[in-house]
Amino acid sequence: MKCIAKSTVVTTLLIALVYANATSQSNVPEFSESQLMAKDSTALDTFYLQDSVPGDSSRQAKMAIQAELAREVAALSRTNLGAERFTWTHVYQFELFRAGKLQKQMFWNNPKKETNPHLWQVVSQSSDDVFFLDPESGRAATLDLNSLEGNFIPANIAAKAGMTGNQSQILSKKSGDWMLTETTDSTEVWTTFDESSRLELTLRAKKDSDQARAIFEWMKLQPLESIDLPYIAKKYPIQSLERFDKNGSAFRFELTGWSELNEPLQVDASELSIKDPERDLRTIAKEWADEQKSKSGQE
Repeated sequence: MKCIAKSTVVTTLLIALVYANATSQSNVPEFSESQLMAKDSTALDTFYLQDSVPGDSSRQAKMAIQAELAREVAALSRTNLGAERFTWTHVYQFELFRAGKLQKQMFWNNPKKETNPHLWQVVSQSSDDVFFLDPESGRAATLDLNSLEGNFIPANIAAKAGMTGNQSQILSKKSGDWMLTETTDSTEVWTTFDESSRLELTLRAKKDSDQARAIFEWMKLQPLESIDLPYIAKKYPIQSLERFDKNGSAFRFELTGWSELNEPLQVDASELSIKDPERDLRTIAKEWADEQKSKSGQE
């Protein structure tokens, strides 16, 4: 009987929360997620449990129920990234100079899995988190690969931060926009001009279409203006790219290293625990209540 009563009170709290958010009555307060998750929510105790028997034992029982509710809500506010097992076999290192600042990045790639999500890290930051972007769904997240936890980044924030990248493309073979201006044993330098700037592209002389594609994919993730590259960049990897304007170098990136991993980086998407800020509290509460109702029906 105690278990039934306990479940009933918790369910009542959740259902009340749903209807409190759903109605427009002025006498019904709204509670934030932080209030709900708090260890001791006076607002919830007063509004929903005002008829409960006073005393220490009653208060302890309410706090236990609220703690259980908080755990349930925390679990429901998280999700995974699907059921796939992602594997990255190569890693690239870049230096990006922009707005007078230097930023170092790492980018993981698997040439045999072109549909793999993009995974990269700003290594100049104190955080070890990596950025994850699924190009098919457009969903972005930060991940801690040690704890397997992370946070989804809302689409509007990802777009403002430039995480959704740019629309750079590779031109057709017939395009004559770029001119070969310099060659060495190991590189070729190509140049193009627009109304206000000059672009200088340095390609490695050794053909490697897998590396060329990986570097181009990383470039498209950066918060840069879109650039139409010459067709040759489809097969010959970029060593560096720099834009010059009237004030000098506007931005520059350079590939500083790349290697095949001794042990591939593998992530089981089903094991990730991702907090999703786009899942509102009302939805979480309703899903919890439906799940408890379903379990009750099965029993």
